[in-house]
Amino acid sequence: MTDQAETLRRRPAPASRMSRASRAGCPVPTFVLGSGKGGVGKSVLSVALAAAFARAGRRTLLLDGAQNQGNLHILLGVRPVAPLSALLGGEIRPEELVVSVNERLALLPADSGDEALYSLGAIDRARLHRRLSALYDAFDTVVIDGGSGIDSVVRAGGIRASRLAVVVAPEPASLADAYALLKIVNLQVPSLPIEVMVNRVTADEEGQAVFDRLHLAAERFLRRELGYLGCVPEDDVLRQGARRPGALLDTRVGAIDAIAQRLERREAEGREAAWAAAAGTRELST
Repeated sequence: MTDQAETLRRRPAPASRMSRASRAGCPVPTFVLGSGKGGVGKSVLSVALAAAFARAGRRTLLLDGAQNQGNLHILLGVRPVAPLSALLGGEIRPEELVVSVNERLALLPADSGDEALYSLGAIDRARLHRRLSALYDAFDTVVIDGGSGIDSVVRAGGIRASRLAVVVAPEPASLADAYALLKIVNLQVPSLPIEVMVNRVTADEEGQAVFDRLHLAAERFLRRELGYLGCVPEDDVLRQGARRPGALLDTRVGAIDAIAQRLERREAEGREAAWAAAAGTRELST
């Protein structure tokens, strides 16, 4: 590890280009995918969604937010340059962890079972994520796989995230865990817009029904509005793509492309609304 770290320190840092959003003075669109429950296909959707943004011409960073249970590098068939824990001792810089996947897609991988990361408390984990978030400005879009459970999703959602996409499957346990995630995010990051995407449906009507149930609960008990991104059908192509490292990059699913377009559109609408509100405030103060 010492030799590898020394080599990395000697390597010139990659040239950093500001993204279009950063040049315009806007936050970089940063989408966190969370579920509250493992096994609903969130990591596969994160890869597929990031690939869709990259195909659309956006320089995209895919970040594995699990920190110590990372698997996105396995799905993509790439090898991490160094362990994430190397940042803790100052052995490398954050940008040196980024792995190029293709021309417009880059991955910031996570570790798996690293003792140094395992011993970190919540505050130190948040500090680590904040250091990594400095990389966002070099990209047009950031997609974060929030990892399993609630803590990592809340951490990612509270640091420069522009939107949370809750991934839910049409099964009772997934709905219950998704609602638990909504409750905590609503408490900890109340200003974060929340969208829902339903995975592994047999028909569009099933996806709409799942969303309606979750939205009704959020509206009644949390006084919280949710947006609906759409649903992704049970798909053998996605399943097979997840079994072969790197195959998801060449796997196109119309539903995922449509969700990427909706996210871009809603992000643009949110910026326009914020600008209009700011303009109205300035007019009132003059």
